Amino acid sequence: MREVLSKAGIGEEASHAAFVGLDEVEGEDGSFNYRGSIPQEKALRPEVILAYEINGEPLPREHGFPLRVVAPGFIGAGSVKWLSGVTLRDVPSDNPCQAREYKLFPPGVTAETVDYSEGLMLGELQVDAAICEPEEGEALDAGPVSMRGYAVAGGGRSVEWVDVSSDGGRTWVHADLQEGAGEFWAWSLWEAHLEIGSGEHRIVARALDSSAGTQPVTAEEVWNFKGYANNSWHGVGMNVR
Repeated sequence: MREVLSKAGIGEEASHAAFVGLDEVEGEDGSFNYRGSIPQEKALRPEVILAYEINGEPLPREHGFPLRVVAPGFIGAGSVKWLSGVTLRDVPSDNPCQAREYKLFPPGVTAETVDYSEGLMLGELQVDAAICEPEEGEALDAGPVSMRGYAVAGGGRSVEWVDVSSDGGRTWVHADLQEGAGEFWAWSLWEAHLEIGSGEHRIVARALDSSAGTQPVTAEEVWNFKGYANNSWHGVGMNVR
């Protein structure tokens, strides 16, 4: 991305890179092309690319053929698919998706009282971990239980460890980090083994990144009426026989 922008020329007042997609969105005032922007500082970093291939093959249509933005560590809305144009602006994109939809507000703001101009633009991802196996409500036999999942961190930080708990966070078991461990911008896969007795249990997971950032215990701690940026402990309930 930075090679393209540098060759095109970057004005002194430019502070955001805005992208136009070929897909159309239906809004209150009719249809429009999807657009989004990221700060110019992020756009000029080496990890942000314009992708036309994946694993040596042309980019599949569902992933943005013929060209898409890839902005690792940023919310997915910034990695615009089916790219048709890039412009540099002195303000973020005014596309309704970004100007209204992808905004973060304090807990006291509601859909009835919101002033969208006062919202914080969503950007870098926060550290997060999720349990993929076992699934919610799965029936298991008492004894050793294998847990698998992924963790991710934004802002150029790496996932350093993942812990899981079967007693609401009173005690924790350290997970083994596998593929992607210690790498920037990558999902880190993990696996943990717990000894669980019979009965109903809720297993929770949490991650810690290289800046010592971790996750809040509950969604109430990061509540907002849009529901964004919820990186609280992820949990699955299960019935152990």
